[in-house]
Amino acid sequence: MADKGRLQTVLAAAAAAVICGGAALFGVGFYRHAPREIPSAEIVHRQAQLPEVTMQGGKAEDKKEEYSSSSDSSREDSRPDDSVQADVQTVSETSSSYAEKPDREVRTVTWEYEDEQTPSPEIVTAPADADTPVKTVEDGTKADREYFTTSIRDGEKVEDSTYFFTVTHLVPELEVVRCDVELDGAVLTGDAGRLELKEGENMVRVSCTYKDSKGRVYRAFRDYTLILESPQAAIFTDLTDCTVYSDAFTFYAECDEGLEVRLNGVVVEGGRDYKVTLGEGENMIRLSSGKNELNFSVTYIPIKALDIVTDLTDCAVYGETLGFGAQAVGGKAPKLMVQVNGVAVKGSGGAYTAVLNEGENLIRLLAKDGTDSIERSFRVTRLPEYDEALQPYIESISLTDNMTVKGSTYTLTLTAADHNGERIYSGGIELSCGGEIFSRSWEDVMCTGYLLHLHQGENSICIKLTDHEGRQSEFWYTLFSEGAQQGEETGRIAISCRADVVGLGLLCEDADYPVLEGESGFDTVERFLNEHGYEVQYKGGGSSRYLCRISAQGGFASAYLTDEASAYLENSGIAVRNDGDPDSLGEFDYTSGSGWIYSRNGKKPSYAMSSAVFDDGDIVELMFSLDLGNDIRGGADE
Repeated sequence: MADKGRLQTVLAAAAAAVICGGAALFGVGFYRHAPREIPSAEIVHRQAQLPEVTMQGGKAEDKKEEYSSSSDSSREDSRPDDSVQADVQTVSETSSSYAEKPDREVRTVTWEYEDEQTPSPEIVTAPADADTPVKTVEDGTKADREYFTTSIRDGEKVEDSTYFFTVTHLVPELEVVRCDVELDGAVLTGDAGRLELKEGENMVRVSCTYKDSKGRVYRAFRDYTLILESPQAAIFTDLTDCTVYSDAFTFYAECDEGLEVRLNGVVVEGGRDYKVTLGEGENMIRLSSGKNELNFSVTYIPIKALDIVTDLTDCAVYGETLGFGAQAVGGKAPKLMVQVNGVAVKGSGGAYTAVLNEGENLIRLLAKDGTDSIERSFRVTRLPEYDEALQPYIESISLTDNMTVKGSTYTLTLTAADHNGERIYSGGIELSCGGEIFSRSWEDVMCTGYLLHLHQGENSICIKLTDHEGRQSEFWYTLFSEGAQQGEETGRIAISCRADVVGLGLLCEDADYPVLEGESGFDTVERFLNEHGYEVQYKGGGSSRYLCRISAQGGFASAYLTDEASAYLENSGIAVRNDGDPDSLGEFDYTSGSGWIYSRNGKKPSYAMSSAVFDDGDIVELMFSLDLGNDIRGGADE
């Protein structure tokens, strides 16, 4: 017993010295992206570790605390301050696995004493702290404060098997006794801020033990899942989707992690260079290594009659040389001769390089097979050296770089010109959006228009201009599209309906009318008129619909030709046919050229409403005309 008393005295003095020294914040200083070849990381304590002590054979020894796994949890344990002066022999905790449990769970730790007096287990709750976050367990009760956080993201997927993390302690008034890390149930020692992961799921537990100034013990732990995914090995090849005219086909392919090559599902043997025999039509070549897979389509077209296959076209270029491919196919033993401006040119493997003169160059391809022959000629214009001042340019465009719109469509208008200011029409404009080439939707004396179909997010738009002398320019824009569900509002327009020429003036208007996703311009106008009490009649279908008449019982009974309209018809030699209908107004009322037309932003488009999609901020006017729109404002280009 005397030895025991002396041991207690030593332990009390050691604990007091530890508790009084330094701050209680414990940091683990490891970095996730540190190099793999680094010295072993160490845990730095603001205050020395206080190991647990047990009695074995009358000697004090350090003992590693054993505890079991569970879900993310905090708990606090203590023994009474003065009631029992007992030494710790064992720490017994309830075992569990890494199964799913409440987010935070408070549990009891049983302390065993050497004397006969064994007090009941006790859970000590820390004082409330308004600035300290709390959690709620499944039964609705609040757990005690959070004691630490880590840089680990639960469920994180990584490709590097060496994983670094840090631990941040949140309660500075508590002394950090120890910080342990388990990986798949095995307790790590030493390098606690670095993990060596295995492929697949890795279960990680970080456990921390704290002690307050009264000697009470607090324990907390957090569980995480880390997923190690093997990085995909790169496959190198010169394969592309292509069309060939010989069944003998060679290609290169390799991969550091091993490579499987299949032609139409059959494994092909080879090391780095592969030679296969293709079947007529499409052939599928698959390269695979682990989870990485590349697929290529190679189409073999057998040609029996003599022919020339080439990628040459009549074109204009800036450089002094032009590379092209050409091959004589069909027949028994076809041969190809190439001439550039009358001078023979030799090639290799069907690849040729032509040296061009400034101006026009003539390239002739002549294929022979015995007595059979075939010839093709191409004209290539070499342009003067690039001069920015001579390049075609965009005069105006309804688009700015990095602009954002809502919905799946956008109406783009542009006007392009050459260095002399001469208009470049759609024949000299190539527009692509998201890699898809769009044809013009309309073209008039003012601009060329396109109705673009957008992907949600970023859309890359490329506009290539070619002037009358063959000079080319490219312009790139980025257009962002916010996704919208069918029927969701994508913008607002000002819209009105007028019948001034028959004395009715403004029939209805809305300065802030919604445009909905999936609507055409015709759909928007029809919905607007219906909401204002007018029934819509149309002719045609789909994108060919046009508004022929609107109806409302008695709504047009007061219509009449105004003096200005009568004078216009008389001066234009247009005969009046009838007096109209009191319940409707539409085509062929009063004259043979009457009907409804619309303007968009003050201009009469050359495309139907059913081909349009109105954009946010547009001004749309629906107007009744007696002469195909020529008799009213907005009926002709201004």
